[in-house]
Amino acid sequence: MSKAHVGFQVRQHNPWRIWLGVSLVLVLLMIMFLIGRTYQSFELTQLRLQQEVMESRIAELEQRNITLVKDNAQLKGISKIEHDAYEQARQSEVMLQRSLLELKEQLVFYQGIVSPEQMSLGINLQSLELNKKNDFGLYSYKLVLSKRGKSDKFVKGDFEILIKGQQNDEAVDISLEKLKTDYRSNDVDFSFRYFQMFEGDLQLPEKFEPYDIQLKINPTTKKIKPFIESISWAQALSGGSN
Repeated sequence: MSKAHVGFQVRQHNPWRIWLGVSLVLVLLMIMFLIGRTYQSFELTQLRLQQEVMESRIAELEQRNITLVKDNAQLKGISKIEHDAYEQARQSEVMLQRSLLELKEQLVFYQGIVSPEQMSLGINLQSLELNKKNDFGLYSYKLVLSKRGKSDKFVKGDFEILIKGQQNDEAVDISLEKLKTDYRSNDVDFSFRYFQMFEGDLQLPEKFEPYDIQLKINPTTKKIKPFIESISWAQALSGGSN
């Protein structure tokens, strides 16, 4: 039995399938490209929007900062103006108080001289002033005594000064003799027809806190009685007088 001879077989080739596959691949690549491009464009748009929002916010904050700086400068200016006005008012008040004090002193002084018949013969504590000279307890003082009453004669005598205060939590009285620099016995003697001024320096001891000054007048002129007057340390520092 003989077998049939098998030869070459020719199969039909379909090229359109290849082109279709290639076209599909190209279409998919194009679609992916377009999708990616669209997404990048969207992301870029979002970033630009965020940038614009941030720039707008920055501009707003800068403008607000400028406004705040201007307002702060105005407030500082107002504060300085108010402070200067307050200082001027305070200085004016101090000057007025001093002027009023001087007028009061002059009134008492001239009443004792121009109209002596209206007053009995005596001695006035015209003024007692203190001025701080350093931070180590050194002060200068100025004491003015004047005469009152109907008389053209001199009044004579002496005076004593006690500085009352505290030292080491104890009450202490210190005399002018112990405090006055270069003290001499005749520094407390007076002899005047109208008035007399006494000046000098006081050196306070360490840890001594003064609060009151006591002045005792000891006249030797007849018909004039001795007397004691007190003035606070603070009042004397502010230019006060009796």
